[in-house]
Amino acid sequence: MEPQLLPCELLQTSSSNLQTLIDECRAGWLPPENIPTREWLEKYFRLPAEDADFAGLYNADYVPYFWGVMHALDDDFVEMVGLMKAAQIGWTLLETGWIAKRICCEPSRILGLFPKDDKARDFIEEKFEPVIRATPELAKKVDVSSSRKAGNRSNKKNFPGGSLKVFGSNSVSNVKSTPSPVVLVEEPDDTNGNVGDQGDAIRLARERIKRFRKRKFVLGGTPSVEDLSEVEHYINLGTQRTLPVACHDCGEKHVLDWENVSWVEQDEGPVHPVYGRNLPETAVYACPHCGSAWNDWQRQQNIFNTCRVAEEEGDKFCGWVPTVNTDGVIETFKGLSELYVCIPGTSLSSLVKDFLEAEHEAAAGDEAGRIIFQNSKLGKPYAYRSKDNLNHEQLQALADDYPELTVPKGGLIVTAGVDVQHDRLAIIIRAFGRNEESWLVLWKEIAGDCVDKADPVWDELDQLLFNGFEHETLGRIYLSAASIDSSDGGTNHAVYHYVRTRSKKHRRVHLMAIKGDSNDNGKREIFRLPSAKLDHNNAKRSTKADIHGVLVYLVGTHKAKDLLSKRLQGTGAFMHSYKDARADYWEQVTAEVKAPSKKLRGQMTWQCRSGRRNEGTDCEVYALHAAMSQKVHAKTSAQWDALESSLSQKDMFSAELETEVEQKATKRKRQSSATRPRRKRGFSTQVR
Repeated sequence: MEPQLLPCELLQTSSSNLQTLIDECRAGWLPPENIPTREWLEKYFRLPAEDADFAGLYNADYVPYFWGVMHALDDDFVEMVGLMKAAQIGWTLLETGWIAKRICCEPSRILGLFPKDDKARDFIEEKFEPVIRATPELAKKVDVSSSRKAGNRSNKKNFPGGSLKVFGSNSVSNVKSTPSPVVLVEEPDDTNGNVGDQGDAIRLARERIKRFRKRKFVLGGTPSVEDLSEVEHYINLGTQRTLPVACHDCGEKHVLDWENVSWVEQDEGPVHPVYGRNLPETAVYACPHCGSAWNDWQRQQNIFNTCRVAEEEGDKFCGWVPTVNTDGVIETFKGLSELYVCIPGTSLSSLVKDFLEAEHEAAAGDEAGRIIFQNSKLGKPYAYRSKDNLNHEQLQALADDYPELTVPKGGLIVTAGVDVQHDRLAIIIRAFGRNEESWLVLWKEIAGDCVDKADPVWDELDQLLFNGFEHETLGRIYLSAASIDSSDGGTNHAVYHYVRTRSKKHRRVHLMAIKGDSNDNGKREIFRLPSAKLDHNNAKRSTKADIHGVLVYLVGTHKAKDLLSKRLQGTGAFMHSYKDARADYWEQVTAEVKAPSKKLRGQMTWQCRSGRRNEGTDCEVYALHAAMSQKVHAKTSAQWDALESSLSQKDMFSAELETEVEQKATKRKRQSSATRPRRKRGFSTQVR
């Protein structure tokens, strides 16, 4: 028989249960405790057992350089937070902790953009789920089971009041997904720069927050090559804060710099196969003001004390100083190298070893190690210098004084390059002469719906291409060839239609639908005839170009850009521009730089600078391709003389009138042929 509770014990138990119910009801009705991120992390956030060295409650004292960043994440006035950093400084852990705090204190929809889908899933499985299991406060909110019943997926976790969804940058449907007040971007420099020909993934993801008044766009990562780095681009939009550190001896502050690290190099003794006679274990950091040598403990203590003193003096950014005056809506932080890392186990000697290893590889001809050291260790974009890279201001200063739409004296062959976007046509018209010297005749863009073959934008292009141009000495001169971009799957129907119909009408102009060679590694010639031939009797034709009866020319873009770069610098054939051209011409023709490829190790490729448009570069490539089709590179002096002589005599008829005369003559010839009696084989038509 079970023991019976006494009335007083029963009353006590009932009161306890009742209080529990009251507490639970109160917790359900009361808003969640919203405290600063740093305080919440130290109170609730626990690191999982997988991080064995740091398992347990989060200790913000190990990352004093993040205190100011945490304030920016909490500040409702700040809409964007950007961080340019070294690789292993604890950013992903802080980002995970901030997400956890948002889920518990300010639940909403959260989106995370990663370079690839597998990287997004790895974040959930390797970072986020272990943190959920380790943090009781978070485990109450988020179900880590794989149950689809709870609405969870491998890339999505639901919680009361919102959800966390992470995805890769390689799909339009991903980056143009549901709007969200919070969007995070991890490793921006590895994201897709052109998703489905609709723009880069980061800008598309940034559009997701615009409809919310209280919004936050958080971007952090390691930079790549200078001027190509997405991280660098977004950092430059904001305050560009740096963290000067005070010396424990002289009290002067400075931003920690690799130039202040030194170590012993022996004059004699054993030679290490990689480090030589350098002794990385002797590395120290020297204050540039007083020369005081800091060991690892002193370096870390100086960083901590700098941030602590700044906070005590009322600086909410804890020592981070803005280098650009802005309205504060975009707060960005830069210069966060491994020299700032205070996590136990980090040392200057390991950093020196990485540097010496990179220098050893560079001496053998492989510069990749230097780039990685600059990016991943120092948190700076690699300033790759190449003689091929141009300055747009210098080019603009060299522009000549001749009017737009006028061909200077030396120009004898006029070609055009047309870059086709969904909403506009970009056009360059260029005249070529002896020794391949050339002159810009027009740089212009026409707005319109380029997907629609009946849109007026194509008629406007007609007016530019086929009405001729004033020549300085030869009267009126007409277009010889044009290369029109057909690489976009949305606009190529309209391009093929344009090329086919205008080729019939303007037979003297060589119109070409072209595509840049995607497999071009610098070996493809700028111009070559298409390998395929049209077969109008083949019912199995399947390509759009075949259906339209158009041959597509592949352009050797790599060689074209190499050649254009030399010519713009004045090496070889001179390439002129007119001073009244639209100002963005010079910016666009210098928008690309030649730098080490991200995908092809050891190879240099042309890449567009971050935040710059390069339609001008593409148009110049296409105009050069059209000129090559007219053999401007192969004509002899006698051929140029003959061409100039023939042009000087063409002052009685315009090209359109000549075309019309030709068409009428052809028509009369056909009519005459149709009325002439046909002679049957083997019989005479003569009346005997």
